[in-house]
Amino acid sequence: MASVAVKRNFIEQIKESRRKIRDCFKRSHEALQLRENILLSRIDQIEKDYNRKTQEMQELLKALNKSKSFNTNTLTSNKLKATHRGIESLINNQIEELSADTDSSIEFEWNNQFETDIEQLGSIKLSGQTNISSTPTFPPQVKPVVPDYKAKQLPTAYYCKKSTGKKAPGELNCPRSIAVHYQTGNIYITDKCNDRVQVFTSNGDYLFMFSEKMNKPTGICISQNKVFVTQSDGNCINKYELEGKLIKSVGSEGNGEAQFNYPRGLDVSDRNSNVYVCDSSNKRVKILTQELKFHSILGIGLLKYPFDVKVRRDRVLVLDRSDPCMFVFNSDYVLTNRLITLGVGKQTNNPNCFDIDRDHNIIMSDYRNHCVYIFNQEGEQIHKFGKEGQGIGEFYCPYGIALNNTGHIIVVCQKITNCLQFF
Repeated sequence: MASVAVKRNFIEQIKESRRKIRDCFKRSHEALQLRENILLSRIDQIEKDYNRKTQEMQELLKALNKSKSFNTNTLTSNKLKATHRGIESLINNQIEELSADTDSSIEFEWNNQFETDIEQLGSIKLSGQTNISSTPTFPPQVKPVVPDYKAKQLPTAYYCKKSTGKKAPGELNCPRSIAVHYQTGNIYITDKCNDRVQVFTSNGDYLFMFSEKMNKPTGICISQNKVFVTQSDGNCINKYELEGKLIKSVGSEGNGEAQFNYPRGLDVSDRNSNVYVCDSSNKRVKILTQELKFHSILGIGLLKYPFDVKVRRDRVLVLDRSDPCMFVFNSDYVLTNRLITLGVGKQTNNPNCFDIDRDHNIIMSDYRNHCVYIFNQEGEQIHKFGKEGQGIGEFYCPYGIALNNTGHIIVVCQKITNCLQFF
């Protein structure tokens, strides 16, 4: 009888394994479709840019040919040569710009997570009882959709990873900030009370952790395959390789050039690779070079408690949690705007982190109101989602927030559930 029971159990598990494999391939197909749409969209944009720049180059060439036909009696030889050089320089700049845009748009790396999942599902070990590897985390019946705020479409939660708050791998305890590696989609989270950074796949599956020279890590960002992490109690900023190898650590407690007082959020400029660090208790944003050498200071006399910062080409946005409000500086560090981050009927209550989407909307977590706000670039609230709770799509003290490489929103909550949610 025992052997019959084992055989029946084995047959059921074989059926379950077949079902899981089919589901996994279905998810892979959906992910490939999403990837295809993103790539095609970017290629369309490249084609538009190419056509536009080709037209501009043709006009410049016409101007160049026209200038060659000028009579030297009208234009001196030196001026003619200078005109030629100027036009040729413009053409070369156009070509270089187009080449750079194309190169940056087509550098993609395929995440092999689905292949790994399929290999795991295909391995069935026959021992005392049959063991089947776990499935990927995303429910097969849910197809993630990037929200369109202009069409009044709000994001929908489609996965929630809760944590016990313990120190085991993959468990979070007071998670703070999120950074996403653009090419792989891997998610880096500062696990503050465990003094480490944990890394998850784009599906929310645990990969690895690193903790060298960490003392209450808070802010995190990724640039040029380097990970930058602020240590709130260590009053320093660390620079790591993607796999967690420490490259450099700079800072101590104080208000000097190489000192911090409770540093929080940070970001790296996409224009000059400078590192912007919210030196919260010193009431300033400290700007460092990529090698973590002092460069300059931003916001003296304006900022009261800077908490998070984002740098997007010619704008530096600083979230000051004391008012709360958002200060906007230009590339010369001159204040150009002050956006009041209004909630529903009242000001936001303890906003912590924010990110900026492709349409320049500001996506911001609100710690005390247990929700996420979306503001346009003028600071007007256009949407709000989430409410207090512990279920999927609900928050209890949301903290870190980031957009992944497909435009979806990722949020971590600090208390009770210590959860990681995808929208």
